[in-house]
Amino acid sequence: MSLLIVRAPLKPLNGSTASSASDWQDLACAERFEWCLLEGTLIEGSAAGVNAAYQTGVGTTESMPYADQALVLMPTLDVRLIEAKVPLANAKKLQQILPNLVEEYLLGGVEALSVQAFPPVPGKPALQRTLALIDRAWLAWLTKQCENLLCPRVRLIPDCLVLQLTGTEIDLAKQSIAPTTSFIREEGSLILTRRTGEQLGVAWVERENLEQGIALPSSLGKDQAVEISWDWLAPSAQAFIRENVSSKSANFALNLLPRTFRKQLGKSAFGSSLSSLSQLSKTAGLSGIFGRQQAGQAGVDSSGMSWSDPAVWQRSRQWLGFALATVIIGFVLHLSWLAVDNWRWGKRIELLAAQSLNSASVSALNQSGSGATYQAVLTAFIKQVTQDQRRQGVVTDADFSSMSAKLQQLKAGFGAEVLQSIDYDGYGIDFQFKPGALQKTPEQVMQQARTLGLMVSPLGANRYRLEPYSGLGGSQ
Repeated sequence: MSLLIVRAPLKPLNGSTASSASDWQDLACAERFEWCLLEGTLIEGSAAGVNAAYQTGVGTTESMPYADQALVLMPTLDVRLIEAKVPLANAKKLQQILPNLVEEYLLGGVEALSVQAFPPVPGKPALQRTLALIDRAWLAWLTKQCENLLCPRVRLIPDCLVLQLTGTEIDLAKQSIAPTTSFIREEGSLILTRRTGEQLGVAWVERENLEQGIALPSSLGKDQAVEISWDWLAPSAQAFIRENVSSKSANFALNLLPRTFRKQLGKSAFGSSLSSLSQLSKTAGLSGIFGRQQAGQAGVDSSGMSWSDPAVWQRSRQWLGFALATVIIGFVLHLSWLAVDNWRWGKRIELLAAQSLNSASVSALNQSGSGATYQAVLTAFIKQVTQDQRRQGVVTDADFSSMSAKLQQLKAGFGAEVLQSIDYDGYGIDFQFKPGALQKTPEQVMQQARTLGLMVSPLGANRYRLEPYSGLGGSQ
């Protein structure tokens, strides 16, 4: 995996009142980006750092080589990092309330500033967040310059985060480590940067005194400031990527680039350059380089993440949730459709049966006092059809011979001597089992009848009724 480390230039003082990203073009700021390309793993240590194979240069972002990912370091002097309590809200609501939260930290207005909230630090209160205040026009200009990088994943962070955290244990076996304080020379002044927390850092300007050297404030103790050099900055930046590859890390998703970064990839210089390089890859055998997914805002190297890391399965969990929700919703809709269809079928049968009733059946139905319910209408229709067929001398399913044959078939499944009494009323048989002769519940008896194509309804006290026509019109 190749890593491109880019040091962004300082924001010019005479451009501090600029209102658009194009106001810095005449100041040649685009030609002052410093870069270092690392191939593979760079071992920490001064000796390894000097002998390791890496390339460096200065120029525009368009002239920089291709890398699998890019880490852009923004001078902490151009970023103000403050720690504040931020209420829990979604991303859209948070952007509306952030300007009101930082007004007490500013002397002027917040209109010209871009306010961003860093991701919460695991293990700390969710309300305690780090806020980054950046000149809006300068951030827009840096974002435009980063779009020219030939890297699928681009990440912009304050350069203080690659420094050693104050108070942490130092491995003495290492020949070189990241300092807690660094400095660069700029127009006769020293710009010092110090890391003060996991997501916090400060930067200030000191007048350089050649006779006294670099004198740090007494509050910093015995710490020494180290000049920025690729010998320690390159392995420190690579260590930052490696340490924050897990979603449990404090700076896993930290990125100052806006969410709109490279949204329209085809219109940017990256899109055109990557398209031409992909054409070249067809003949050079580099198609694997361009098959990686564009990460844009996240800027995280997921290839080095552990399979046990929850962030690796975040997208899969989302799709699994969508699939389960779809199955559950589909199941509920299917059951609803079956219930509605069963209700429609019952109403259709009731309507057809009611239309076929004669005047005598209608009078008997009204005199029964049960009303024109679904069960009462079907029972009256069955009796009417049975009576008509008997008057014509036709054998019906409700005759005693047919009903006794069904009862004999049902009794064979329970035993020979299980019935105590039977009662035939012309339209069905009421039968009773002997006490203690049948060790089955009414539900089991009804289920056994269904398997034989019969309809049995319980009457209570170990009594049941066998209905004709496989239970058409029988009690449910």
